[in-house]
Amino acid sequence: MNDLSLNAQAIILLTAYFSKGDKPLTIMEYSKFASWLLQHNMKPSDLLELNTREVLEDWDDIKITQDRILSLLARGNAMAISLQKWQNCGIWIITRADPEYPVRLKKRLGQKAPPILYGAGNKKILNTKGVAIIGSRDASSGDLDFTFKLGEKLAQSGYSVVSGAARGIDESSMLGSINADGTTIGVVADALMQKVLSKKYRDAIRNNNLVLISPYFPDARFNVGNAMGRNKYIYVLAESSIVIHSGLKGGTWEGAKENLKNGWVSLFVKKNDDVDSGNNKLLEMGGLELKDLDSLDYLFTVNQDLEKHSTSPLHCSKTTKLPGL
Repeated sequence: MNDLSLNAQAIILLTAYFSKGDKPLTIMEYSKFASWLLQHNMKPSDLLELNTREVLEDWDDIKITQDRILSLLARGNAMAISLQKWQNCGIWIITRADPEYPVRLKKRLGQKAPPILYGAGNKKILNTKGVAIIGSRDASSGDLDFTFKLGEKLAQSGYSVVSGAARGIDESSMLGSINADGTTIGVVADALMQKVLSKKYRDAIRNNNLVLISPYFPDARFNVGNAMGRNKYIYVLAESSIVIHSGLKGGTWEGAKENLKNGWVSLFVKKNDDVDSGNNKLLEMGGLELKDLDSLDYLFTVNQDLEKHSTSPLHCSKTTKLPGL
């Protein structure tokens, strides 16, 4: 971690958790502060290189007080200990100021893109052309088998699988891709450190087939809010998406609706006869029926059509403009 730039160190100090009592800046709080810095021709690194109180002299915010910023920046020892611990487990950190940061996150989420990402594995996979595979944790054996084969097919066609690294559909799609020597992105909502060290994913990480990332600190326990919040990252990191099975509530359902609302990527849905599923409802709401899998290129044609129109949500100026910090 010694190669972290001063910019990256400052962003980590401002936004990362190192202990339970920490109150780092939220995504939107950091974006507000970063915008102010840029407006004053400054960078986060200036907070570490110059007299911090002088840098903050004109900053005034009720929630993001000068004392709060100073307190966060004073956590150098805690940061060093945490970084060493994570590094020993093979976990790295990239910030919005780093060139390796996924382009799609900045483009599609704008100010809502997380300031830091924790991860393990091949960073280059983050910018490959992939398909998000989404579905229930408690899926049927038929859907799990279909998803595993779909993961294999995507890998054989040269596309990455993007999923949530959770039990059920997520895991099946990722393992199918890995089995076919494909590239895979797993967006983790909790226990990143545990997953990085698990036998299930360890070899794929070592062989550069898999990258696991999370906007939440590596020791985070399961949290419904984090699990729901993570869903949007699965969509925006991909170029297309497929819902295998959704209920009428829960993470899969809410994430699919959020994607339809924002128009991040085309949403394909596997049609089924389950009256209790949300699949047919998603089709009624604008989802596209998943059909022929002999050739998967059609999964990307809808997004290409969207990008031709400047009014598309993908090209809304409010979402695409983001300071480099």
